Amino acid sequence: MKMSRSQKTTKPDRRRTLNQDQIKICAMEVFSEIGYMKATVKDITTRANVGHGTFYHYFKNKNDLLDQLVDDLFEKVNQDVQPKTLSESLYETMKDEAGTILDFYNQNRGVLLALKEAMMVDQHYKDKWLKISERLFKRIERDIKGSMKKGYCHNMNIDITIRALACMFEGYGHHLMLQPASPRETQITAESLTDFCYKAVFKLEA
Repeated sequence: MKMSRSQKTTKPDRRRTLNQDQIKICAMEVFSEIGYMKATVKDITTRANVGHGTFYHYFKNKNDLLDQLVDDLFEKVNQDVQPKTLSESLYETMKDEAGTILDFYNQNRGVLLALKEAMMVDQHYKDKWLKISERLFKRIERDIKGSMKKGYCHNMNIDITIRALACMFEGYGHHLMLQPASPRETQITAESLTDFCYKAVFKLEA
């Protein structure tokens, strides 16, 4: 049977996507195991079972690969922080969002650990880290500011409160990057952090 032009162009596109995805997945595994600075293109291509030529067809170098991984991650964060219509209580909403933040660190540890290393020697990556962090914690800022307007919170400095909560989650997120937790452990942690935040920030009658 004769293939259409669209079918002929789709197959190479699928192969390209598969190759790129395989390299990215294996790169994250390598970064998690030996670190970004020690990892070489050879380490990545060996794990991905592809040649150097294939790697350089998609990426200029290891830094370019990390840039693409981080950009993919930012897009994921950007989608996660979009406002959602929820019928849950304020507490349940906070718990769900706490779980989402912790899962983010848990599930993307390979890229985040690499980014943490790279930002120590390159301001470019520090800017990328801050960009992701600011977007990730927009959910906290949105919840706290909205609740304060409704009178649900204690009288406190809103900017300091938001930054303190973000630092607390980011600190525990760093712990999860180094020591991944099971979904159940992450859920328990999210509940504990939510209890702490809820009692400290919100009035009991909220």
